[in-house]
Amino acid sequence: MIAIIYSCIGPLYIKIAEEKCENIEEIKSKWKYACLIEVFDDKKEKMLYTS
Repeated sequence: MIAIIYSCIGPLYIKIAEEKCENIEEIKSKWKYACLIEVFDDKKEKMLYTS
């Protein structure tokens, strides 16, 4: 899986990180202060999770 993490400045989302992951819960706890987290399959074709 690939996680893409965004920060917010007002209405703007700024990509701050992209990393491979095996566990969605691990990414959620590591980036708990992120504005948006998107998790895709390895080819970025299917979104698996967003928060």
